[in-house]
Amino acid sequence: MLRLAGKVAIVTGSSGGIGRATVKAFAREGADVIIHYRSNENESNLLKEEVVALGRRSLLARIDFTNMKNVQSEVQNMVDSTIKEFGRIDVLVNLAGYPARGEWNKKLFELTAEDFFKPLNVDLFGSFLCARAVAPHMIRQEKGVIVNVSSTPALSGHDRGFAFTVAKAGVIGLTKALAFELSPFVRVNTVALGNVETTWTLELNKEELSVAREENLVKRFGSQEEVARTLVFLCSDDSSFLNGQTLVLDGGTTLH
Repeated sequence: MLRLAGKVAIVTGSSGGIGRATVKAFAREGADVIIHYRSNENESNLLKEEVVALGRRSLLARIDFTNMKNVQSEVQNMVDSTIKEFGRIDVLVNLAGYPARGEWNKKLFELTAEDFFKPLNVDLFGSFLCARAVAPHMIRQEKGVIVNVSSTPALSGHDRGFAFTVAKAGVIGLTKALAFELSPFVRVNTVALGNVETTWTLELNKEELSVAREENLVKRFGSQEEVARTLVFLCSDDSSFLNGQTLVLDGGTTLH
């Protein structure tokens, strides 16, 4: 039996990487999927074709979470279009994140206010806006699931990624606040990711790659498909008694 059969899922940050793998996993499990992108429309259209080829329906939604002027209306347009097309929203996965490449190595006194707010605007405020927009429809249905995406530095700290760490810690707090607000009808959880093999690994030299692989107990990067399968679990009835929690998917990094 397909675990997401008949569900309508919004996946932000879904035009590439983990988001792309998640969209395909959701479609294979029976969900119709709304694909969010910011600039990569061509890749998003190709992903939509893959969803349709799996026998599911799909919509594209463009939102620029870095644009504070338009982001609220763009989020609402995505939700309104989903309701118009499908009549319901069952799942929201907030995967959209700011690629903090330039800011990652900046220390406290090197960060500008703009540096600090970039990941907060995308990762935290963006997740808040999407959750607030879908929640009334999930409450009306008396059932829904929201999954936010954090990272292990939010749990254990890190010597780099100052603003990123703060934003991802905020995501965990957002999850807890939403769980209290939206229960009993809407479950809200977080998945905190360790080192997953995505485009960021291309920026590392051989030594840095070796160190990153050794950070966890299984001595490798997680795969995008492993994250996608975990998100299927969190969004399905297999996790129906899990609420307000942070599931750590890191190969054991935070154990030491």
